Order: sequence, then C-alpha cells, then structure tokens
Amino acid sequence: MKRCLISGSFDPITIGHIDIIKKALDMGYSVIVGVFNNEEKAHFFDLQTRVKLCKIAIQGLENVQVIGSNGMVSDFCISNNIDVIIRGFRNNMDYAFETEMAVYNYKHCGINTHFIASSSEYLNISSTKVRDIIKSNKKNESDNVFTNIKNFLTDDVTEEIRRIKYE
Repeated sequence: MKRCLISGSFDPITIGHIDIIKKALDMGYSVIVGVFNNEEKAHFFDLQTRVKLCKIAIQGLENVQVIGSNGMVSDFCISNNIDVIIRGFRNNMDYAFETEMAVYNYKHCGINTHFIASSSEYLNISSTKVRDIIKSNKKNESDNVFTNIKNFLTDDVTEEIRRIKYE
C-alpha cells in the first residue's frame, strides 16, 4: 500500500480535512496526517494540541496515522518514506498556492503532489473561520461559539475544544 502525506497546520482540523483524508483512503493510500508548524503563522493551538485534535478526528478510520513535525514537508517525506503528497483545494486561490508548493516539494524531495477537490458541501469550511468564531466570543458565550462551529468540526473535536478553551 502506498503511503501518502496530507500535511497542514490543522489549526484546528475540520470536516473538510476529514473529507480529503477519506478520499485518499478510498484511492487506496495509507495516510499520514502530518501536522506541521508554519513559522509564518501564529498558531491558535500549539502543536501538541493540534496533533491531539487530529487523532480525535480520525478515530475509527483505518490506515491513518497522525505525526507532528517542526520540520519541512520535503524532509519529512524523505525520512518517512512517503510515496505521494495529497493536497486538497477548495477554489482557484487554493489551487494556485498548492501548485507552487507542489513544485517546491518536487524540486526538494522528488515526490509528486496529487490534488483532490473538496466536496461541494465543504467549500466554505476553513480553520480560519473556526478560529475567528472562537476568538470573537467571550467565555460566558461559550454555548454560542459551539453552536456556530459545530458544522465545521467533528463532534468529538468540538467537545475537546470546548474542554480546552472553556473549562
């Protein structure tokens, strides 16, 4: 079974990410979810928490492993015997960005990137929206926060974020 890497900051992991993971599994890949720190981003959740949320989100999925990394995707691919990188995209802007990253990664590790389009019901879902909703609400409004983000996340991830942020 070929090993693919689905990489990202997953800050936090959404049902859109899970959609891409399931599509990769349907294509016959063993999936490594690589949770990376991007030095250019101020992360909402630390790496350890993002890895934990990803592990919660993939419960019940076979042939999926979650690994956190502070390194480069290209180096990770080499050291983890990755056969292909899988990247999801929602729109033309995502696709343009991902194409640039695919070229970079191929030049640095010789591994191709395959693109998977997001399912239409997930086109408007993003980790950024989830973070913005959480940031815009005060502690005493936690019920409103989770009503607003429950359509973006799995139930278990929503509950873990509630526990982390409001208990």
